[in-house]
Amino acid sequence: MTVDEVYSLIDYIANKNQQGYISPDDFHNIINQAQRSYAAFLLGRFQQYAPGRPIANVELGQNSIVRQRLAPIIYGYNLNINSDGFSGYPSDYIQTDAMWSIYGYQRIRYADQHKFSSIYNSVIDPIRTNPIYVLEDTGFRFFPTTTANAKLHYVKDPPNIVWGYTLDSNGTPVYDSAGSVQPVWDDIAIFEIIARALQMVGINLQSNAIVQYANEIKTTGQ
Repeated sequence: MTVDEVYSLIDYIANKNQQGYISPDDFHNIINQAQRSYAAFLLGRFQQYAPGRPIANVELGQNSIVRQRLAPIIYGYNLNINSDGFSGYPSDYIQTDAMWSIYGYQRIRYADQHKFSSIYNSVIDPIRTNPIYVLEDTGFRFFPTTTANAKLHYVKDPPNIVWGYTLDSNGTPVYDSAGSVQPVWDDIAIFEIIARALQMVGINLQSNAIVQYANEIKTTGQ
């Protein structure tokens, strides 16, 4: 779906449910909060972890469907590592998906700080041939520190969805595709995101009901 279709659908549903006009600014606020809420849902909510069940109801890595939904915001990035073994996070970084050596796709293992000493000093699995990394507040720390490059696959913060517009002679916003930023999500995800956006204006609908509204727009031409 284009951003214009998403905005039109949300505004149409809001009017149908007596919530009034959704301005472009209101749309930007709710749709971008909604898409980040959806991404967080897919990544997994740590509040749902429980003793004996160390996973959330839904989380990255749990199954191929979740990974498929997150695919639009999983990016590859080449890290340049300094002489201290440090490389900062990409500016839009949320969570690591995988870390490899820059050549040959050798896995670089993640190490928890509380397990670092035993992993670092392992004779059976030496870091010289099987490098590791730990997470710090501003980036990654690699061992051995001679590791010069790494290829990171990570979940990024989704780009803000923008409904660009110009004003007509009456001061009414008119859609401008050139000034817009389109959603990166597929339609299945978009309907879930729209449902979350509508909740923020007091409308609780399941995605299947939103699909019916979308079909209604197509039928009536509104």
